[in-house]
Amino acid sequence: MARLGIVGKANTGKTTLFNALCGLEAPTAPHPFSTTELNLGVAKIPDERLEAAARLENSEKVTPATLELVDVPLTPGGSGGLAGEALGRLREMEALLVVLRSFDDAAVPADESGLDPVAQAEDLVLEMALADAEVFERRAERAAKEATADSGRKADAEAVARAAAMLAEGVPLRRAEWTEAELSAFRDMAPLSLKPAVWVVNVSEDAPPQEVAAAVAAVVPDGDTVAVLSARLEEEAAHLDPEDRAELFEGLGLGKGALAKVVAAANEAMGLLTFFTMGPKETRAWSVRSGSTVRQAAGKIHSDLERGFIRADVGAIDEVIAAGGWDAAKKAGIVRLEGKDYLSVEGDVIEVRFSV
Repeated sequence: MARLGIVGKANTGKTTLFNALCGLEAPTAPHPFSTTELNLGVAKIPDERLEAAARLENSEKVTPATLELVDVPLTPGGSGGLAGEALGRLREMEALLVVLRSFDDAAVPADESGLDPVAQAEDLVLEMALADAEVFERRAERAAKEATADSGRKADAEAVARAAAMLAEGVPLRRAEWTEAELSAFRDMAPLSLKPAVWVVNVSEDAPPQEVAAAVAAVVPDGDTVAVLSARLEEEAAHLDPEDRAELFEGLGLGKGALAKVVAAANEAMGLLTFFTMGPKETRAWSVRSGSTVRQAAGKIHSDLERGFIRADVGAIDEVIAAGGWDAAKKAGIVRLEGKDYLSVEGDVIEVRFSV
């Protein structure tokens, strides 16, 4: 399961957002560094296609795709809390969910963060780059020595030196283009500034519409998504029945709420795509890496399916729904047979033919 780390300055609402995404009740408190233990949870990825397909199949069970979320406790005394164990934990993540504070609450001090999300974003971009700079500076020295002894290591040494120079200036690695070979040279250092991120601006429950997303987007690496929401409101809504939650959001003019967008953006940031299996027993959404073959996708369902893979029946979820279901789609001729080298695409529905 893909892992997403939640980070931000103290008292920005990181754990509140974690609770909202996972439907949990991890403790929060109105003082800095109140999260002292690692919080682990699973966020379900909302998908209207899944629900529509399940209705057509009269499925007994509906299972959404998921993401694993890690609420990392900050380290008191570090730069913004990004030090020590917190840094190590974040380096293990595949992407980051960065929380920025834009709400004023007298009961929750803002001394550690301030209320300007743009300033917080700039600080965190710089902090992550400088944290990487320490690692790359040490590696650059060693890589240069290795290249002297082995000319085959020269390209790696040059890439690490170039990266170290950027980071020393506070420039995140995502500001530059890197080849696959260069990225491979960086991999064991797990640089934070190379990880894709979703930036969440946490606003007050009664805050009027704000045009902060564009301002934040201007200071974070290109390609990162920026979302604006009230984590407290979304946390409260997460514990309501779906109908009551929909009614609440509609009454507040929030559509379906912002969390669906956040989770979908995180899914995309990690280079994941969704495929489906459907039937009367269960209709389910699965996540697989972009560029995976249908055989590898079958392995996500069960290792036996990958090992004994023969072929797969494949159809596009929107076309399958429009046809009235899987069997109807087969009869309509919109389901095709694909071999093991077929590359899965977003929204595939698959039925695996296998032998063990």
